[in-house]
Amino acid sequence: MLLENRVCVVTGGASARGIGRAVAGIFAEHGAKIAILDLDGPGAIAGAAEMPRGEGHKGFACDV
Repeated sequence: MLLENRVCVVTGGASARGIGRAVAGIFAEHGAKIAILDLDGPGAIAGAAEMPRGEGHKGFACDV
């Protein structure tokens, strides 16, 4: 895995059809644990829960 044992922080990943969510998904497919930061806290948490390759992904309400 290219990103195994890495943590990737993605801002703006709450939107199900957005670029941030797509990037987070690709990083997760390559083995990374994902932290999604977004103004939409519930959306960020939902996005993290939908990431591929298991558990350990987190979503946070955050104004970057």
